[in-house]
Amino acid sequence: MKTMKRLRLWVPVCILFMMTFGGTASAAPIDLLLLSSETVGAQFPSIPGFPLYSPGLPIQGSGDLDLGGGTGTLSLPDYSILLNIAPNPDQDARIDVTGWTQTITSIDGSGNITSTGSGSVSCTVLGGIGGFICPSVPPNVSGWPPAGGASSAVLNELLPTHGTITVIDASGQAAGNGVTTQVFSYTIVPEPGTALLTGGGLIALAMRRNRRES
Repeated sequence: MKTMKRLRLWVPVCILFMMTFGGTASAAPIDLLLLSSETVGAQFPSIPGFPLYSPGLPIQGSGDLDLGGGTGTLSLPDYSILLNIAPNPDQDARIDVTGWTQTITSIDGSGNITSTGSGSVSCTVLGGIGGFICPSVPPNVSGWPPAGGASSAVLNELLPTHGTITVIDASGQAAGNGVTTQVFSYTIVPEPGTALLTGGGLIALAMRRNRRES
């Protein structure tokens, strides 16, 4: 008899748990971090000891990711990139990124991402040879084609709770503008409504059990 009562108690608990954590991979809200970005090549050399980005990373954004359906959106707040081209403390150019958003249209079984991008990029010469950089900076944020193209994105981990997204842009390599690699990290965050529902249900069940035992 006691076994049956325990089963009646724990079955709803298990259902609530599955409702909360079982569906995190489908259209789940995420915290997005731009972990690092490195530019290498003839025109944008990586110089040890001189920061390439300011303000310091990470830059945190948000979005949703549906790993099962292969869709989602990712967005970052406006930010600036300061480029040091020569080994001195002066920044040669500032790139301002505004309205950065990627609308993911598909994610295949290998984690290759296809997306459309929105946003704009402007470039300001600060000194040195910054004038050579600004003409090569595209005015708009582009989308990510599947891995293997001039600009490609791939999920490094297909996990229900967290993962990383690596974007490689080699579109300027032939012109000597370098290859840009960006790494994003995402972490699934529980929806507040679902968390409150689960917590309230567990508390109610615990109170009910205490009353019966007393």
